[in-house]
Order: sequence, then structure tokens, then C-alpha cells
Amino acid sequence: MSGRQDYEERKERKKEIYQERVAKAEQKSKEHYSTYEKTSSMIPLGQPILTDHYSARRHRSDINKMDNAIRKSVAENEKAEYYRNKLNNIDNEGVISSDDPKAIEKLEEKIKILEQQKEIVKARDHEWYELPYINQDIRRAKERIKELKELEEMNFQDIIFTGGKVIQNKDINRLQILFDKKPSEEIRNILKKHGFKWARSQGAWQRLFNKNGVRAAQWVVEEIEK
Repeated sequence: MSGRQDYEERKERKKEIYQERVAKAEQKSKEHYSTYEKTSSMIPLGQPILTDHYSARRHRSDINKMDNAIRKSVAENEKAEYYRNKLNNIDNEGVISSDDPKAIEKLEEKIKILEQQKEIVKARDHEWYELPYINQDIRRAKERIKELKELEEMNFQDIIFTGGKVIQNKDINRLQILFDKKPSEEIRNILKKHGFKWARSQGAWQRLFNKNGVRAAQWVVEEIEK
């Protein structure tokens, strides 16, 4: 079985993190807006800056404070929306992660539903413009199933290179590059260029285990060995 065995656990943990970040950003947005309202309430409506008056300096300061507060409020609101979208994507049944151990099963179920939709469209005798899109979704789902099955059957062999090795970590569905010592900045740039990210919890540079990942690892090794 492919995918991460801790997939559901990680999924729930991510949801909790995003929920907390949404709540935190929303609270900060409200606080900044409250600062804006409080400051604006101290300025008479339509009151211009009295340049020759002692209050001019305070007036300008309040305007700057209001401007900063409203910008921060908007920024925090946008941040909340960003994490809210992240949260919605986790619960989106149409998004099937390659880390999900049930990915193949879910893709097969998706194909069945799409095939049913296809028959419904055909029976209408109109709106045939929908068929190409449905067929495209079916084809993509089948291609993903094929790729996932090929990955399950793949017998990946460790790649040994000077100063390290590339391994497949089946437990977390990742291709990992391990080094005997901290790689140089030049090598780190090579890793990043090919999509590898440092995972402190694993002590490894890694990316999703798939055909593209394997090719990327081979390119990394070739560049390091040059």
C-alpha cells in the first residue's frame, strides 16, 4: 500500500493548525480595526489639518496611525482567508492526495461517479459540450491510478554518491537525500532547484516519492558528482 500511514493523523493536525491560524488572524484583524475606529473617533468628522495650530502634529500622527491600523487589519483578514482556503482544501473531497493510502480506491470511485455523469449528459440530447471535460477528468484519474500502481510496484534502489545517499522512505511516502555532513550552500541550492526541501524532523532533504522525484534525485546526484 502506497501513501503515508500517518496520513489521517497529519490531516487532522493540519486542520487544527489552520483553524488556529484563521482564528488568530481574524482576532488580530479585529484588534487593528478597533484601533482604527478608536483613533478616528477622536477626530471631528471632516476636520482638516490645522497647519498653524498646535494640534496639527497630533492630527497627522492620528491619520498615520489610522492608515497603519486599517492596512494591518486588511492584511490580517487576507491572511485569515488564505488559511481558510487551506482548510477548505483539506476537506475538499475532490482533492485526492498521493499521500492518502486510499488514493487508488478514491480515484476509482471518482471514475465511477464521472462515468455516471457522462451517461446523464448523453441522455439529455444536448449540452454535449460537457463531455470533453468529463472525459478529461476520467483520463486524468486513470493516469493517476496507473502512476500510483507503478510506484507501488517500483523497486527503488538506494543511490549512493560521494558524501551521501538517496533513499525511499515508504513510511512517509518521500524520497530522501541524506548527507554525511551539512551540504554546502552550492549543494543546497541544487537541492532547492530540483524541488527538495529540508525536513528537520527527518534530518533529510526530501520531496514526494514519484517518477518526477526520482528523476530529480538523479539530476541532483549528477550535479553533485560533477
